[in-house]
Amino acid sequence: METLNNPHDKFFKEVMGQREIARDFLMNYLPPETARFIDFNTISPEKDSFIEKELQEFFSDLLFRIQLENEEAYVYVLFEHKSAIDKSVGLQLLKYMTAIWGKELAANHPTHLPIILPIVFYHGRRKWAVSRSFTGLFENKKESYSVFKKYIPEYNYLLYDFSSLNHEPIRGTIKLRIFLEIVRAIFDEDPKKILETAMKAVAAFEELSKVEGIEGYFEAYIRYLFYSRTDVDKEELKEQIKTVSKERSETMLTIAEKLIQEGMEKGITKGMEKGKEELIWKQITKKFPKIPYDYYEKVKGLRADQLDILGLELMDMKDPQELDRFL
Repeated sequence: METLNNPHDKFFKEVMGQREIARDFLMNYLPPETARFIDFNTISPEKDSFIEKELQEFFSDLLFRIQLENEEAYVYVLFEHKSAIDKSVGLQLLKYMTAIWGKELAANHPTHLPIILPIVFYHGRRKWAVSRSFTGLFENKKESYSVFKKYIPEYNYLLYDFSSLNHEPIRGTIKLRIFLEIVRAIFDEDPKKILETAMKAVAAFEELSKVEGIEGYFEAYIRYLFYSRTDVDKEELKEQIKTVSKERSETMLTIAEKLIQEGMEKGITKGMEKGKEELIWKQITKKFPKIPYDYYEKVKGLRADQLDILGLELMDMKDPQELDRFL
């Protein structure tokens, strides 16, 4: 069975990488003053990733190209997904954008560079509390800032916060709403709420019974649910699936049982915990290179949910002693 270091990124890329869903998202969520210039029917995915190879297991970027309406011009839409607050995302996006522009210059020698819309898609345990401006990374309260700010690149990124604390209505077609509902609920502390969300999705899939490829989408959804939450009652989910129409419930149950029978539950509780342990240890040693190796033994003693919390809190730690709260 495949080990997923970041099931949140994998699911995001699997779903939002679909042209239809990305188009639906942009149509429903871009600011009106931006959307009015865009011909959404021309959206096409760009296959290149601008993440360094050694970091691809940690990050997920998506890039689309869209024509501007009534103009011989186009823009790039760059999605960056976050399941934890990242204070350095402004710098990360800037690196991606300069890589895109560099490739554009090398390939097409344009007289003008294309515009890039940088988008951060976030769904974590806490509300996003980081400046959306790149200059927010700099100390701007000092007297010298007003003199030097003209030498600092300036841009803002679009932020879409789908954390469980954000209760704004979700917009879009059924497939998009299923996706947004589950990513918003996935970190909820109450597993019953996760199950409720899962059943809303099952009912929505019932409506999509004639949509081509919907079984594959449902399988990706259930796989994400199983990988991300070990506390969801799979047997209860199977019982709830039986309440939809006979034809659809049989298909959904076959998919759910297949994932379980392939060792999904065992992989989540054991293999996935080992994968999480290794990932968290990589992140710890990257942040604190001199950390003693015996801390790894302590990391291996944590449950999956404790590893998740440690991974999120690690981003904001300044001192290795802060690890003692978890270990």
